[in-house]
Amino acid sequence: MEKDQNVETVNNNKYNSIMRIVIVLLLFIVIALGISLLLPIKINKESSKYRLNGNSLQDFDLYFLKLENEEKNKAYSPIAIKYALKMLQEGSVGNSKKQITDVIGTYDYGRYTNTETMSFVNALFVRDSLKDKIKSKYISSIKDKYDADVIYDSFNTSDKINSWVGNRTFNLIDNMVDDISDKNFVLLNTLAIDMDWENKIQDSDRPYFINYHHRKFLEYIGPLNAKDYTNLKFNDNAMEAKAVKISAVANRYDIINSLGMENIRQNVINEYKKWLEEGAPKSCSGDPTKEMPAKVYVDKYLQEINIGYDDVTSSTDFMFYTDDNVKVFAKDLKEYNGITLQYVGIMPTKVSLKKYIDGINSSDINNLINNLKGIELDSFKDGVITKVEGTIPVFDILSRINLEEDLNKLGITDVFDSKKANLSNLIDSKVYLDSIEHKVDVDFSNDGIKEADPVTLEGLGSSKCGFDYLYEVPIESIDLTFDKPYLFLVRDKNSGEVWFTGTVYEPIEYSQSLY
Repeated sequence: MEKDQNVETVNNNKYNSIMRIVIVLLLFIVIALGISLLLPIKINKESSKYRLNGNSLQDFDLYFLKLENEEKNKAYSPIAIKYALKMLQEGSVGNSKKQITDVIGTYDYGRYTNTETMSFVNALFVRDSLKDKIKSKYISSIKDKYDADVIYDSFNTSDKINSWVGNRTFNLIDNMVDDISDKNFVLLNTLAIDMDWENKIQDSDRPYFINYHHRKFLEYIGPLNAKDYTNLKFNDNAMEAKAVKISAVANRYDIINSLGMENIRQNVINEYKKWLEEGAPKSCSGDPTKEMPAKVYVDKYLQEINIGYDDVTSSTDFMFYTDDNVKVFAKDLKEYNGITLQYVGIMPTKVSLKKYIDGINSSDINNLINNLKGIELDSFKDGVITKVEGTIPVFDILSRINLEEDLNKLGITDVFDSKKANLSNLIDSKVYLDSIEHKVDVDFSNDGIKEADPVTLEGLGSSKCGFDYLYEVPIESIDLTFDKPYLFLVRDKNSGEVWFTGTVYEPIEYSQSLY
């Protein structure tokens, strides 16, 4: 009996030990599951960082600028890249689609009506032998959503594609692709604008001339013609750039209230009498005091001396912002179909453009844009005459970026992999995207990207004999000259969406042949 009890005790001990082990293992499993549920899911940080949320300026728009930060002229179109990804997303399935979706996010593409100055068109070129394999649902989808053409071609040469692109980009881009003989299909998105400024940067017909009565102040920009482009020393004299000038003047100096009317009256009377006593100029005929007695002269002087106070004028329309680290110049293009595009140039002043681009994000750029000041009286300091002067180089950039490599780094890889690509919503065949082209031509000129009437106040002497006493006035100057490498954006002012962006390291070179 005692032996049986011992056996039972041993068995119970074994059972309890086993149960303790099982319980411990279960606890480990529960804890492990709990930790795994609490820990964040590992995601592609780069994809998450650049995931689009709507249409406004975001880090995605600057991503390619950062990747190809090569200290040379560069331009690309973020909106065109987004459109291309949306059309590719339509044809993708599984992980191929997920990778695109992880980047394109909640981007809501806009629908734009083409005009004689703007062309935004899409196309799918398909090899003739695959005509019956392209899915009709995909064709309908890209036609309905993106106004895309579906074009069949032998792909023996690239003539048909290049001709199509040239015709739809105002012949700005006439050689989009080279050899396509080994391609099965080419998905294209083209965006071209040939648009004028709301007003030219530098007027071609008339000068901008501000010269206040009886005050030491003069601002002048001559009319622009072939001889009058400015020779701008650019990038620490690395080159001489062809440039145009801008100016704005805001007069917030109330000289009468600052100096006192009676003080001005007495001072001018004394100076006028002194001038008369010293002898009238030979050009005067007769007795100067009879021509313009002191009291009459001073009354007229006091009427004129504050003309222009609380006025603001500019040689053209623009917005600006400056601080210790950056200069920003912005200017609107003409509105079309309710859309106004705005050019924004941003020049770092203390660090190189390369370093500046490496360190910025979309929030930094949005803050600069939000701080832009218009040429309005409230934008300028009270108690002084503020003068904004700038020299802006013109440029023409034809640029191609390595879009396939850049998208790979962004996390979009499978569609370019022959073994992993799944484009079964596009075609009943095993295909992959073996290349993707993106080429941009941006021409920034005095006329636009492809007139203000300033108040003229002439400061002539009021006396027939030429006397004029000129007062010193407080002047604050804001230098808006772009003489270092800078980046630019062309954006939709309403939505904030970026149509083009790029860097300017070499503007158009100034040439003596202009003379």
